[in-house]
Amino acid sequence: MIERFKARAKLIRPLLVPLILYLGLLTYSMRWVNAHADSNWRYLIVLLPMVPGIWIAIGVLRAIQKLDEMERLILLEGIAVSFMGTLILVMSLGLLQTAGFTPVNSIYIGFFMAVLWLIAKLSIHRRYA
Repeated sequence: MIERFKARAKLIRPLLVPLILYLGLLTYSMRWVNAHADSNWRYLIVLLPMVPGIWIAIGVLRAIQKLDEMERLILLEGIAVSFMGTLILVMSLGLLQTAGFTPVNSIYIGFFMAVLWLIAKLSIHRRYA
C-alpha cells in the first residue's frame, strides 16, 4: 500500500506547480474581471488560467502513459462512465432549457464530470482489487 502511494506521488508531483498556478490565475482573473467589467481585456484575462490548464492536461497524459495496463483499463472505464453520465446530464439540461429551465454555467458540468470520473474510478478499482 505504501509503495502505491509513493508511485502515485511520483505521478502527481509534476502536476502540483501548474495546479497552483491555475488556482492563482483563476483567483486573479475572477477578481480582475469583477473590478474591470467594462474593459476589452476581460476576455483575455479570464482565459489566463487555461495556460497552466493546458500544462495540467499534458501532465495528465504523461502520467497515464506511465501506468500499467490494469490501471489504464480502470482509468478508461472510469472515463467512459463519466462521459456517459455527463452526456445524459447535458442532454437533460438542454431539454429542460427548452421548457424554460434556467441555463446552468458550464463550469459546473466540468466539475460534475470530474467528480463522476473519480467516483467511477474508485468503484471500478474496488471491483478489480
